[in-house]
Amino acid sequence: MVVKDEHKELLKKLGLKDEDFERFDGEFVRYEYDNKRGVRIYDPYYETSYNEYIGIDGWSAWSDENDTFMSDILKGVHEEVRQREASSPKADPIEISEALEKKFGKKTDNDPK
Repeated sequence: MVVKDEHKELLKKLGLKDEDFERFDGEFVRYEYDNKRGVRIYDPYYETSYNEYIGIDGWSAWSDENDTFMSDILKGVHEEVRQREASSPKADPIEISEALEKKFGKKTDNDPK
């Protein structure tokens, strides 16, 4: 699917990148333009870098709606996850293997013996 140059700027305002335009195949990733509402994308499988909410019908909000619902509710989440991962003790693979063997009574490696 060809993305018109005049629509690329509107799509970029939605968060898309230049490489996303290659993913527009006209079937699973496409867009619509309306001269009053702007653009919206059909991307039900999040194939592009668009990171806002996509409805059950596969369509994003129109660009003039400035929908930031997902970004707003996820603010700070990624940093908190990084902090929690850094402060969590890492499990020892041998301890995990021994615990599984104790619980299930079998060797946990891939040895077919």
